[in-house]
Amino acid sequence: MQDNIIIRKAREEDTEYVAKTVLTALDMDTSDLEWVKASCADPKSMYSWNKSLIAEDGGKPIGCIISYKGDDYQDLREYTWSRLWSGTDPETIKNTAIEAYPGEYYLDSLAIEPEYRGHGLGKELMKAAMKEGESLGYDKYALLVALEKPHLKDYYASLGFTDADDVNFFGHRYKRMVRTSSPNQA
Repeated sequence: MQDNIIIRKAREEDTEYVAKTVLTALDMDTSDLEWVKASCADPKSMYSWNKSLIAEDGGKPIGCIISYKGDDYQDLREYTWSRLWSGTDPETIKNTAIEAYPGEYYLDSLAIEPEYRGHGLGKELMKAAMKEGESLGYDKYALLVALEKPHLKDYYASLGFTDADDVNFFGHRYKRMVRTSSPNQA
């Protein structure tokens, strides 16, 4: 990682960038952020700025990761989805897998600006999020990776994540991966 890049806790004024991260991680169009910004501005949402870390270069955001306690997942999910995905078929939501469980620290969404990819910034953001989890008493971490993105599965495996199970998430197939160890071992 370059010397002038820093990783810091997100601030409320980072809400728009956090919204862009959520949509990028979901492979969705980022040209209209308005519909997701309210969720990212809400401290009670799973996608809130207050659950995010920002990487910046010279004051410009260049990457972001959203992470939180798996112990809070069910409450965060119900709160967030009832507002953000309110128009979604209830059967789809009912049949959508659990991403995180109690005792895990969940790495939810990660995105890096294209020109900064391939230089280890994603790994640094993931390590920083895991250190945050460790400071809260966690030593188990979880994430989802789309099955159609095997390069990302290999990327997460290089950080010590191993396959847990296949899950259906909003009609798409994912691999849930977990890691049990200190972030310093990455």
